[in-house]
Amino acid sequence: MPGSTKSETKLENEIRVSYKSDALDYVYKAILLFETNDEVVLSGVGKAISSVVNVAEMVKRRAKGIHQFTKLYEKEHTIKREDTSGLKRNEKGEDKKSGDEEEQEEDENEKNKEEPSNRIIEFSTTVPCMKIILSKCEDKIDKNEIGYQKPIDEKDVNIGEAEESGTDTDHHIEEHTMNLPCGIIEDLKKGIEI
Repeated sequence: MPGSTKSETKLENEIRVSYKSDALDYVYKAILLFETNDEVVLSGVGKAISSVVNVAEMVKRRAKGIHQFTKLYEKEHTIKREDTSGLKRNEKGEDKKSGDEEEQEEDENEKNKEEPSNRIIEFSTTVPCMKIILSKCEDKIDKNEIGYQKPIDEKDVNIGEAEESGTDTDHHIEEHTMNLPCGIIEDLKKGIEI
């Protein structure tokens, strides 16, 4: 058990952003969610916060009239791990002992090998979190609340139709992306699988 945490229930219109994954995958998911929902929630924890902001900005530049509400908070993160500190110290040989101490330690190691330690260490830490709500409906977001951002200028939004090029791959992509903004379609043609 390397580490375990409890997570909250994910909403139907929520995208949990990881710092390790490609931002364009999340942008594509958000655009698809906007076809059936008025709101899309992007959330991230720790290192993923910068990725959440990047995804939100990319979505706003590919869809018109998107209002944004940003919420920053922190939550307690509980981690449970198996205690292997004694074994790691012995395996690494960090502490050099005298001959008698080494023999005594070897006897203890033999006991540890026969009876594995099931001691679980639990500790808590506070992690920063971010939740960005992107909404097509301005009446669902309080414009006076801290964290609100109005939609970007329509001239900065890149929406367009897919171009016909005649290849099977392009045709396959266009079948599935008829109503998507052109920026997403271009990204899909560059290699993201549908």
